[in-house]
Amino acid sequence: MCSVSTVKFDLQEDLEELQARIYLDTKKKLSKKDILELAFRIGAKNYDQLINEIQQNQIPLNDNIIKSVLELASDFGEGTEKLSSQINKITYDLER
Repeated sequence: MCSVSTVKFDLQEDLEELQARIYLDTKKKLSKKDILELAFRIGAKNYDQLINEIQQNQIPLNDNIIKSVLELASDFGEGTEKLSSQINKITYDLER
């Protein structure tokens, strides 16, 4: 069974450039679909490398960032001690 899905892809120009470079280097004309499938297979085979690339683009949370975020919290006053559990109850009860 073959399913068709559409994915919005913002790197069309880069994909076209890659397609042209592949043709120049191999003299084989691959469709954009073929190139994306090949890239997916390579990523699946080299999963650890893929994860490393993803993690390199993350900004690590250092102590100063954590402290800044925690300082944003404020006391909402008396009677709000159980606010998060009340919000969860309201939220999840409405979804059922």
